[in-house]
Amino acid sequence: MKIIIYCFTVFFCSTAFAKTGCKHTGNRFNCVKYLKNYDGDTITFNIPDIHPLLGKKISIRVNGVDTPELKTKDKCEKSKARSAKKLVKSIMRSAKRIDLLNVKRGKYFRIVADVIVDGKDISEVLIKNKLAYRYDGGKKSVVNWCK
Repeated sequence: MKIIIYCFTVFFCSTAFAKTGCKHTGNRFNCVKYLKNYDGDTITFNIPDIHPLLGKKISIRVNGVDTPELKTKDKCEKSKARSAKKLVKSIMRSAKRIDLLNVKRGKYFRIVADVIVDGKDISEVLIKNKLAYRYDGGKKSVVNWCK
């Protein structure tokens, strides 16, 4: 009987602790669930504990970066876009925790956020792998992805 009570206590306390760390704030959604990504900088999530109208299948634009486009005739750019998509997918699928910080509306009324995966900003990972460049939402730079 002591073992059952102990196991229940450990489970209850660990669940309560996990939930506490996942509480959302005004511009932050914690412990979101990855669904898919269109490319390197557009990711779809479910946001737990938010009404399904607002929290189910929500497309998020990664803040601060632009990645190569999938819909292009430039073969090199398309190849880099596929690499960015594959990298993001791999990171998201293996993530233990994903948080969305600094959530806001972007230039085209899209939801934009810093996507933090296991404590690392996905935009920095993309830049480090030369699959993105810094982008502030203004006029896009002409980038030669094959340089």
